[in-house]
Amino acid sequence: MKPVSLLLAVALGTATVVSAGPAVIECWFVEDAGGGRLSKKPSALLLRQSSESPPPRPDLDPERYLKVHAVLTVLTHTPTPRIRIGQDALLDLSFAYTPPTPKAATSLAPGPPPFGLEWRRQHLGKGHLMLAATPGLSGPMPAAREGAVAFAGWDDDEPLGPWTGNGTFWLPAVQPFQEGTYLATVHLPYLQGQTTLELAVQKPPKVTLTPAPLIWAAPGEAPPELLCLVSHFYPSEGLEVEWELWGGPEGRFQKAEGQRWLSALSHHSDGSVSLSAHLQPPPVTTGQHGARYACRVHHPSLPALGRSAEVTLQVAGLSGPSLEDGVGLFLSAFLLLGLINMLGWAAAYLATSEDSVEK
Repeated sequence: MKPVSLLLAVALGTATVVSAGPAVIECWFVEDAGGGRLSKKPSALLLRQSSESPPPRPDLDPERYLKVHAVLTVLTHTPTPRIRIGQDALLDLSFAYTPPTPKAATSLAPGPPPFGLEWRRQHLGKGHLMLAATPGLSGPMPAAREGAVAFAGWDDDEPLGPWTGNGTFWLPAVQPFQEGTYLATVHLPYLQGQTTLELAVQKPPKVTLTPAPLIWAAPGEAPPELLCLVSHFYPSEGLEVEWELWGGPEGRFQKAEGQRWLSALSHHSDGSVSLSAHLQPPPVTTGQHGARYACRVHHPSLPALGRSAEVTLQVAGLSGPSLEDGVGLFLSAFLLLGLINMLGWAAAYLATSEDSVEK
């Protein structure tokens, strides 16, 4: 079988690392199986030269180890940044260049080669050029769109390399329209490398429940309608509202019964949205006295448990006086007794004064 022309493409950040030490990535070796068919065999790609032997892989033919010298590497340490609305986004980008051979390094001018940097955004089927700096640019970095700033340059100036560079992109006060796939491309003479970042904009919702903190209902009657306001969140997708009942006759958690519905979305100037969730609970029983209704909201911007607000149900005729009520009654009685005593003293004084006048 004759090997088919082999094309190796390395996507840093998405490849599977086989072992620690030398950078090793799994790949496939494709051969012509005859009859117009192709066969592939597992292989491994050793990204950088090392004095160490390749890690043992019983499932791989030793001839399938391919040693490749990585000349240009472009990567990011934050491939999926999550930014809140109004906060700054820092899109990290690093790159490194190593001359393929010492002879090639000496044939070039001392120091790192000229490079170019390009940032693009793709969102909802549309592409936007954010920054384009040509190789060999001697002046300052050109202005980027939407107030963005690029911190681009070589980190070192060794005469023969290798060299590392930085192309980090800063977006101030991110808004929802700025989310999407960001493509960063580094251009060198006869070379280019690219990586992608998925920027997601989000804002966690605020959750309030009314009426609060107590609702009242007589046995056999339905409590007032509960309104759960879920406000100023983004994105609108992925929101879930659950109604829970804690306590009650069974004394444990259960899904709240009753009629429920959601309002339409309200849009705000910062791109966030709001909605209200409604619950009309069924008639209550005496065993539900002290139970708690909770509105729990799940959203991609929140932790797994979500965020909730709750209200306590009081069944009329079953609530006894609280400690605060007892203190209030004692103070009221004390003040009333003092007022009666003062009136008695005033009446006795007036009577004594009238007797003195008559005499």
